Order: sequence, then structure tokens, then C-alpha cells
Amino acid sequence: MSGDGDRSEDTGEYIVKLRGLPWSATEEDIEKFFSDCKILGGKEGVHLTASREGRPSGECFVELEDAEDLELALAKDRDHIGNRYIEVFKVNRPEMEWTIKRSGPQSTSEDDGCVRLRGLPFGCSKEEIANFFSGLEIVPNGITLLTFYSGRSSGEAYVQFKNREVAEKALLKHREKIAHRWGKFTFG
Repeated sequence: MSGDGDRSEDTGEYIVKLRGLPWSATEEDIEKFFSDCKILGGKEGVHLTASREGRPSGECFVELEDAEDLELALAKDRDHIGNRYIEVFKVNRPEMEWTIKRSGPQSTSEDDGCVRLRGLPFGCSKEEIANFFSGLEIVPNGITLLTFYSGRSSGEAYVQFKNREVAEKALLKHREKIAHRWGKFTFG
């Protein structure tokens, strides 16, 4: 399939994203799924992603060798791994890199000072959070309370501290009581 679109893809960036993977999926499972495609670098071209808690996300990215392999991979959309049907769609390198960078608990950059709070009292205010972390520098407008669509508090928030060192000090307050509930804190 030659055409005017091939020239822009000569960079070797033929990437697909898979969604709907079993939690137990491995690089080998992905290689078997794409047995008729050439994966760039073999297992090195398969990038499984994880949630912030470090659990499998059910998604991955696969780098392919050329446009023909990309077309073969896209043809596998809605095929199955086990009893799960897998969505396959084309993505670009910046999207893949952005997602991989934020994948899993180790994904925070060295200067990222964002902390996720869970288990907050539903009526918890930004002021209560700021007071709880008094002595630790929070950036201006650095507290975000999460709400459900109804506007009701979800009991979660993100706090952006000045830098990672300050955030690490904040994490030492993990499992301390904020108002009347135990707070659970992780890097956001």
C-alpha cells in the first residue's frame, strides 16, 4: 500500500496501543498476539503500562518495524487474548512516551512534588489540607479536591508541593489522621 502518507512515516515510528488486556498479560503474550507482525526490538518494543498504584493497567504500546506491520497489527483490532477482546489503534510517539512516563509508581520525575491523598473526610476543605501540611510549602493554588459528577466530594485530592523533597516529607504523614479519618498518601 503505497501512498502519500508513507513518506511521513519513514521515521520508523509505527506504534499501536492495545486496550483491554488481561491483568496477567506479559510481553510474551503480546508477541504471540502479534505473531504475524515484526515488533521493533522484539520484547523491547512492547511497553506494558501500570496504574499509579503499580498494578497492570490493561494497556500497552507496541512499536512495529514498518507500515505493513502496522496495518497487520491494526487488523487485529477486537481479536482476543484469552476471553478478552483487545482494542488496537494507532498512536504517535509523543502520546506513547507521555503515557509511559506517567505509568506506575516510579514514574514521577525527580522534581515532581505532587501527592495524591485518599481517604479524606468528605467535607474536607482546602484550608484543612493546608493546615494539615503546615510547615511544608504548597505551590499557589496547589490543592485540588476531586469531586463526583454530582459535585459531592470523592474523598480524594492532589497537593502540589514546591518540589519532590517537600512531597517526600508530606508522605511521612501517611496514615495520620486528617480531621477524623486516616489519610492515605502516594505520589500523584
